[in-house]
Amino acid sequence: MFLPGVFILRPPTPEEVCTQDDILSGDSFESVELLPRAKPAGPDYGVKDLFRSPKFYILYLIILILSLTLLTSTELYKFIGIEAINDDKFLNLVGALGAVANAFGRVTWGLILDRFGTRATYTVAFFIQGPLTMTLHYSKWNKWGYLANLCIVSFCTGIFTCIAPACQELFGSRDISLKYALTLSAESIGCVLFFILQLGQQYLYGESVFLALMGAPSILAAILAFFCFR
Repeated sequence: MFLPGVFILRPPTPEEVCTQDDILSGDSFESVELLPRAKPAGPDYGVKDLFRSPKFYILYLIILILSLTLLTSTELYKFIGIEAINDDKFLNLVGALGAVANAFGRVTWGLILDRFGTRATYTVAFFIQGPLTMTLHYSKWNKWGYLANLCIVSFCTGIFTCIAPACQELFGSRDISLKYALTLSAESIGCVLFFILQLGQQYLYGESVFLALMGAPSILAAILAFFCFR
């Protein structure tokens, strides 16, 4: 009964040992070194290359536009709603739930970006938040509609957390902290532009025009993300 196992499990012969030694010799390792090495996947931009890439300036503009919507939903929700909603407690509720929606959006958009990439994530988020930002002026006449509207906009602005992974996907992980800092500087320019446009609201045009100026660029950002990102 055990005879087949004896032949199968026999010790190697000297010839077989020599053959194994030849396989593991230095010559075999030299031949392996001659094989082509796999190239690293994805882009690998240096900082100088970053400024030569059109995608950097597109992402910079997109973040600037995002800062306009983010400031509108977080800083002006009371000023927008107070004309039609004479309930300070409700407006405080709007701000609190908007913050919760933003936090939830940061997690959700991060998961979506990991699954579908920068192009799809930014396109969808900006296509939603743009029109809804423009309609804040009209939805405030129904306080529950205003609450839902602002919460959805705040949820979409949670895409702010996707800036760092977007930088890594588009430009590579080399010097990623510096790339992130350079890209995030668009937010400061957005704050200055927001202040200038807000002054215009006081002296040149009304609230509806101001909100259109805040929301319409998001549609442009969605189109740029769709056509310019891979």
